[in-house]
Amino acid sequence: MTLDPTDNQIIEMLQEDGRMSFSEIAKAVDKTEVTIRRRVRRLIKEGIIRNFTVILDPLKIGKQISAIVRVKAQMKQVSAIAEKVKEYDEVIEAYFLDGACGVMLKVTVDGLAELKSFLENRLGRVPGVGEVETCIVLETVKSAF
Repeated sequence: MTLDPTDNQIIEMLQEDGRMSFSEIAKAVDKTEVTIRRRVRRLIKEGIIRNFTVILDPLKIGKQISAIVRVKAQMKQVSAIAEKVKEYDEVIEAYFLDGACGVMLKVTVDGLAELKSFLENRLGRVPGVGEVETCIVLETVKSAF
């Protein structure tokens, strides 16, 4: 599916505010509300818009620490590791990467003790997990969410 400038405008507005009404979008792009409704429905049907969701601010819900965790894994265990980390509430993003990068996780926790516990008692006990490198996020410079 090819996106035209109107589709791109709709997507940008919904990314900025997923609760924006179709009538507000219609006014901004100089189209009818019906047209916007149809386009959004098509974008959803085609899988371009995958989900409407709520993104929480980790600090405001008590999560004081965000960290990026790189997991070196045995190649034959990567799929099993990926399935297991999906179960962990601390993991808010997970990626299986090409090459030596292995599995990359973004985690949020209440504090350093919880991070240590997560690394030792949860992640560290997953079969196939090898070396783990953790980098604590000092500041979020840019985020898509």
